[in-house]
Amino acid sequence: MSKKVLKMSLLLVALSLSIIIPIFAVSVSAKKEGYTSGPVYINDALPWASWEYWSAQPWLEGSGTEEAPYVIKDLVIDVSGSQFAMMIQDSNAHFKIMKSTFSNGGIEGERTAGLVLVNTQNGVIFKNTFVNNVGAGIAVIGCLNVKVQKNLCSENGVGIYIEWGMYTSIKQNDCNNNFDSGIVIASAHKNIIEKNDCYGNAGAGISLINVGEPEHSPKDNIIYANTIENNNAGVYSDDADINDILRNTIAGNFYGILFGSGSEGNTVYHNNIIDNIVQKVDFQPWMNNWHHPYMNEGNFWSDYTGMDEDEDGIGDIPHGQDVYPIMEKNSWEYRTPIEEEIFSGPSNRLGADRIVRANETSYIFYGVMQLFSERVNGEAYPPYSVTAWFYGVEVVLEDSVWEFREETNYDEPGLVQLLYMKIPPYYLLEAGLTYGYHEYYVEISWYNSGELIVFGFTTGFTLI
Repeated sequence: MSKKVLKMSLLLVALSLSIIIPIFAVSVSAKKEGYTSGPVYINDALPWASWEYWSAQPWLEGSGTEEAPYVIKDLVIDVSGSQFAMMIQDSNAHFKIMKSTFSNGGIEGERTAGLVLVNTQNGVIFKNTFVNNVGAGIAVIGCLNVKVQKNLCSENGVGIYIEWGMYTSIKQNDCNNNFDSGIVIASAHKNIIEKNDCYGNAGAGISLINVGEPEHSPKDNIIYANTIENNNAGVYSDDADINDILRNTIAGNFYGILFGSGSEGNTVYHNNIIDNIVQKVDFQPWMNNWHHPYMNEGNFWSDYTGMDEDEDGIGDIPHGQDVYPIMEKNSWEYRTPIEEEIFSGPSNRLGADRIVRANETSYIFYGVMQLFSERVNGEAYPPYSVTAWFYGVEVVLEDSVWEFREETNYDEPGLVQLLYMKIPPYYLLEAGLTYGYHEYYVEISWYNSGELIVFGFTTGFTLI
């Protein structure tokens, strides 16, 4: 599969904003399992196609607010000879499309899809079925804050196609046996593609492509925890920059990961890359990170033949551009003894007015968490640093451990770096501290959208 052939095939199914909108007389009939309809066109800029116009239909409920979104549920649209089964355009209303089926939408040779969202916000596409649609099953064009979750997209041109949009969440979808790619991110930024199953697609499992000028390359997308198997290519990137590809299983494809020319600044780490005929192709390998640049951990490669004589879980010699190849599949899921010790939260810890026992090992540590949402916005990005001052003496916390957290208090994954110092028994007394209360000053610094942020505070502990 050449880069040119794959890119051209994707462009053939790319949707644009210039789709001609036919006017349909839609008949709806109730069935035991739901409702059936002809093609549906919703456009809040047109009185004859607005949400209010359609509100009399039995398959539409709600008022379009965040508290009471419009809900389309249990709708079946099986069409032929139409550019789409449903299109929603120029809408800021909150809406959900649930448990519906869209099939046979599209016209051969034209840019079409089963469900098309154009210039919309606040949409949720949940647990629907998209099959046998020409072009794409779902196309999201120029949209913001759209969630596409737990849908089946099979035997379409492309399963899910995102273009020119931001903040789209594509999560837990089944994109299989499509005639091109499972998921395509085309000149779209700051999207999260997570936990999807992409298998048996004739093109790539997940593609990132540029369909505009060089400055329109897809950027700041996160490709996370997807299962990508038995496609022509697992992950394909053409002129895509500064994207993170992590914790995916990429197995049994012809190409595992294929980076075309112009793909720069991408970070690929903690992936299982297994038994692909060609594990990796990168036309500019020196321009991408094949390991985490601060964690210093790369990927698991099924064809890696190096040794790990120091038994730190990292191969002693590089695997191509991956300088820190992982020795075992999914081994980043397990904590090392020091990680277990630090992340278990030792009780003999300095700060927050705690009691610290001088005759036991004590700890000082502080950390920074980078959430996915912060990553796609370029916020709170490493390197992080922590410095403490005890009576004018500067102490820099140089040792650190990293941990990926699937569940956080913010309902999204994040990466934590804890910087720490381990203090031997009696060390604080030997350093001149007396029994009793002690205060010290701490500064935590990190980068937010390229700007250095410094956060300082005073804390203390009682030494006994």
